[in-house]
Amino acid sequence: MKAHCVVVGYDGSANARRAVEAAIDLVAADGTVHVVTAHEPSDPREVTREIASLPAEFRDTIDLLATPTAYLHDAARLLEESGVRHQSHLIEGDPAEAILDLADATGADLIVVGSRGIRRGTRFLRGSVSTRIATHARPSFLVVHHDE
Repeated sequence: MKAHCVVVGYDGSANARRAVEAAIDLVAADGTVHVVTAHEPSDPREVTREIASLPAEFRDTIDLLATPTAYLHDAARLLEESGVRHQSHLIEGDPAEAILDLADATGADLIVVGSRGIRRGTRFLRGSVSTRIATHARPSFLVVHHDE
């Protein structure tokens, strides 16, 4: 069964790449893959202090979104090479919430993420993205695990 609308979380990791590859395999020929990269907002006071500490000639070159934007370009390249229709979404906020909100907004049939493999203590304190999505997702949900 192929999904018409797939939301895939992408953070630039090898497991996220595997999630995009899985989305490519699971999306219908006329379907769309929505790639979401979430980023936490920076504290404006901290950013201002850091920029002020730089030499003047470098202050205009700071791009706080360069890394998450590069992640989206990487995922888009994979999807384009496969001929899959896609849209990229850079969302400020918590990754699990961003993925769930986008899935609701697009009427997704499937959410795909890569497993992150966080330590047990960290998972206990804040929960994993995949656990939070599995608990609250409306559509079907797939976690792509790493090969080891």
